[in-house]
Amino acid sequence: MNEFSVNIQSMKNKLLIIIGVLAIAGTSANAGWFGLGVKPVPYLKVPFVKLVVPCPSAVAGPRAGTEVDVNVSTRGANVALPWVKGWVRWPSLTLGEGKATVTIGPKHRPSKEVAKKKVAAKKGKRERKPAK
Repeated sequence: MNEFSVNIQSMKNKLLIIIGVLAIAGTSANAGWFGLGVKPVPYLKVPFVKLVVPCPSAVAGPRAGTEVDVNVSTRGANVALPWVKGWVRWPSLTLGEGKATVTIGPKHRPSKEVAKKKVAAKKGKRERKPAK
């Protein structure tokens, strides 16, 4: 009889798990609440929290430089040695949604080249008025 009650309890647990999974799968969420991407800067977004972790960059070879230099700023850190150069941008954490947001760390924006391409693409889509 004791084994039978254990089987009923495990069946109840399985049934609750199945109901929970179906409830989660059946609910709809705003697509803007969740996100994961790599462009323009790698990020992870869950409701009211966005974590941006930029990829470090490195260059090796004779064009990387011949002098030793170290630079730390509010945007990141730069290290240069003979034949090796590296750059790391600091990660940032944004809390809140819409206009009510607080960002801890630097605000990461796309590079100037990406911004210029977007502007050029918008100009190309518009119809130009004929000159009079």
